[in-house]
Amino acid sequence: MDIPQEVLNKFIVREDYLTWMNKETSIFAYLDLTNMFHWQNVLGWKFRIEDLIEQLFSFSNIKEIKVYYGLNERDIKNSEAFHNRIKKTGAILKTKPMKFNVKDINDSLFFQRRTLTLFDRPVKNKIQELIDELQKSGIIIEEPKCNFDVEIAMDMLDDVEKLTAIMLFSGDSDLLLPLERLKIKGRRIGIVGVRGKVAGELHTIKDQYLDFGRFYTGKRTYL
Repeated sequence: MDIPQEVLNKFIVREDYLTWMNKETSIFAYLDLTNMFHWQNVLGWKFRIEDLIEQLFSFSNIKEIKVYYGLNERDIKNSEAFHNRIKKTGAILKTKPMKFNVKDINDSLFFQRRTLTLFDRPVKNKIQELIDELQKSGIIIEEPKCNFDVEIAMDMLDDVEKLTAIMLFSGDSDLLLPLERLKIKGRRIGIVGVRGKVAGELHTIKDQYLDFGRFYTGKRTYL
């Protein structure tokens, strides 16, 4: 038997999160989906974007949800299919083509500098041998890039007269300045994120921090 979303909210979502949300009359949610997908490694599970949007819309005072995610033109069929899943939820999708940046093949591709200091010389030599082989092979490693900081900032400022609070699903410090403008105008700031993935600057501006793992009630696929 499916459990009604209102019941899931009541018994799974932290009470202080619900208290903060219920004080507001018009909340707009902004979801930086690429940023959010990086949260899954910290959480140890994957979320379903459809379930999250359904949960958000179950709150009558959440008036609008905007999702920001790029279009992969190299895999257009699957990319458009994913976009259509988002659109069917009633959320507003903001998109643009992804760019692909070529990554340098060196030790930083595999390890953080701090981690490398833990290895002894024989291990470092093995790592360098692997890097040398990859470089000689001519392999090209690319990383998709699609930053929506400007679009999110502009939308939040454009929407300011229609909302009393926002829920920002992002931990990017580049959004600090537009958040400060919202704060000056008397709007409340809810930052949704996970441990270690929210910039310290955003904690200084927030009215409420919501840990995503203690808020999301949808299906979880464990890694």
